[in-house]
Amino acid sequence: MSAVLRVFKLKIYANKNKLVKLDALIAWWQQEVNKKINLYWQLPKVVGSFPDKETTKGGRLVKDASQKAWGIVKSAKKQTNPQLPIFEGSEIDLNEHSIIFQDFTTRAFDLWVKATHLEKGHRLVLPCKKIGRLNRAIVKGGKLRRSAKILKVKGKYYLQVYVKVSEKESNPTNSKLGIDVGLTNAVATSSGKFYGKDLRDLRIRTKHRKYLKKISPFKQGLNHVANQLTKDYPSTDFVMEDLLFKGKKKRSKTFRRRNNNWAYKHLANRLVQHGELEGFQVIKVDPAYTSQTCPECKYVDKENREGDRFICKKCGYSNHADIVGAINILERVSQAHSVPESCIEKERVYNDGIETLHDRTGKQGAPTNQEHHSKHYGDLGGDPQKEG
Repeated sequence: MSAVLRVFKLKIYANKNKLVKLDALIAWWQQEVNKKINLYWQLPKVVGSFPDKETTKGGRLVKDASQKAWGIVKSAKKQTNPQLPIFEGSEIDLNEHSIIFQDFTTRAFDLWVKATHLEKGHRLVLPCKKIGRLNRAIVKGGKLRRSAKILKVKGKYYLQVYVKVSEKESNPTNSKLGIDVGLTNAVATSSGKFYGKDLRDLRIRTKHRKYLKKISPFKQGLNHVANQLTKDYPSTDFVMEDLLFKGKKKRSKTFRRRNNNWAYKHLANRLVQHGELEGFQVIKVDPAYTSQTCPECKYVDKENREGDRFICKKCGYSNHADIVGAINILERVSQAHSVPESCIEKERVYNDGIETLHDRTGKQGAPTNQEHHSKHYGDLGGDPQKEG
């Protein structure tokens, strides 16, 4: 059974005195890492996972900073035209000897850590609050790693923790549900249900805003949709379109401006995360003509769709257009080009519950069929009749 590593960012609630100490620690860390970078850069070869012990003497923090510098130099020397790197990050890597996770909780905080800092013989006690996603991962059997990072983002401090979670294999007896993801209705299902009807207005209202945690209210709404789908359809594999909205080809300027924050992949990745814990798959299928095909007689014509209504020009079948799309998506699952997302061999790393996928070759994301995507969404890059 394979495992995934999830990364969660927790806010550190430090008082003024602790903030001063954290600021001093960040400044020292940058200086020490760059000092070690200069040292290791002079070596003719930088091989192996660890630097020479003679260069790491000076305490736990010096060892951690040396390890950080070693990794930076090792990576830089692999470049075609290697140049001396400069570390400017506001982050501190602490291994299991430099940070201790406390077992107790208080009324205000449910996670406390003791971190090594510049005062020898003393540790800096930092209170944090867990988040729901972290708790769920631990309840599902996830193991909290004993290493962590302290991050400074726009003047605020966070603790980045890691949880190793074993993937639960999908049950071959799972039922399947088609999902049509749209711009008007966030989700329509092949069973005839709609989810996230209010998200379109939320997405438009917040599209020009920036968020510190990079999780907009719209994406949070999609998180709730994913949670509800998992709850309403237990032991179910979800079938979705393999969409890719990138570049300007076949998409008007108006379409791109209106929909540049449409987080289709966010919902898909969120469901993948749930599936690895609950034991279901997210299956991607070719999106070509799913909005134009009659699910009864299979007649394909762009005239079948009239706004939100689908009325087959051949047999007269009618339904909501998004429901028809979801039904056709479900029927595609038996075709050869459908690919279970959980079956693609990838290394998965989750950042604050948001997944980034990297295949074994180092390329990011899964391959998609751009040709079919263009056929499916016409000259605008989106179905001209379809906002949902």
